[in-house]
Amino acid sequence: MIYRGDEVLEVYLEETTDRLDSIESGLLKLENQAECDPSLVNSIFRDAHSVKAGANLLELKNIEALSHKLENVLEMIRRCELDATEMIITASLESVDKLRELVDNIENSESISIRLHTAMLEMSVKKTLEQS
Repeated sequence: MIYRGDEVLEVYLEETTDRLDSIESGLLKLENQAECDPSLVNSIFRDAHSVKAGANLLELKNIEALSHKLENVLEMIRRCELDATEMIITASLESVDKLRELVDNIENSESISIRLHTAMLEMSVKKTLEQS
């Protein structure tokens, strides 16, 4: 069971809030660029990876699972296997919002469904790959 007041958890929550802000800002910049900026994508990827790694350490399964899906999408963009289309950016931003909800409600985060957001990420990747 997760309890507020745990020092490690509190540091994770604070850092994750900052990282989610950074991911959101990076995704919005990425959306407005004609060409993919590798350093920007790497920065967004590192933040998503850190969110996932911390969640794994603290056994926050839903946060870990959703941030892992997001990280996979960013890895595909980073490897130039996937374009950062409007659909991909939208699904990614929606996932960031869901991650915020999970972080803000950390005590109940395991009972909050992430199925819609993981499905949106998967579907956006599938549709984008079909269109390219």
